[in-house]
Amino acid sequence: MSEIFYLSRKNYEKMRAELDELKKIKAQLSEEIGEAARQGDLKENAEYVAAKEKQAETLSKINDLEIRLRNTQITDDLDVDRTEARIGATVTIEDLSDGEQTTYTLVGSMESNPDEGRLSVKTPLASGLLGCKEGDTFEVSLPKSKRKYKLVKLEYK
Repeated sequence: MSEIFYLSRKNYEKMRAELDELKKIKAQLSEEIGEAARQGDLKENAEYVAAKEKQAETLSKINDLEIRLRNTQITDDLDVDRTEARIGATVTIEDLSDGEQTTYTLVGSMESNPDEGRLSVKTPLASGLLGCKEGDTFEVSLPKSKRKYKLVKLEYK
């Protein structure tokens, strides 16, 4: 069974646009390869070799994007219990050891960027948070220690 990728509609559309652009590049490369092939000896034709290498790289990217898009679930369309922390939720959590509060949006691994406040649901912190309701406390085993947190605020935007 294929892995499911979770994306916001915005990022799904970005990937669709990237795929369309790669397909245009693929068509251009096919023309370049044909032109280079007409120039004669292919073994010593640097333009031909470079175009073939770029074509292989482009085809690989196209294949990867097509697989990801085919297996994508758009988080905006998910029917989840909005009283619990689930993918797509924006949460504010408090570290009970020092009182520090941090806000994250729970996302799929392809959109994860903790520095920008997007936390993959596959991380230990998010895994411990999933299913919690506003006011709940939860414990997470991190690489260096166990930490306790409180879900201070839960919202879906």
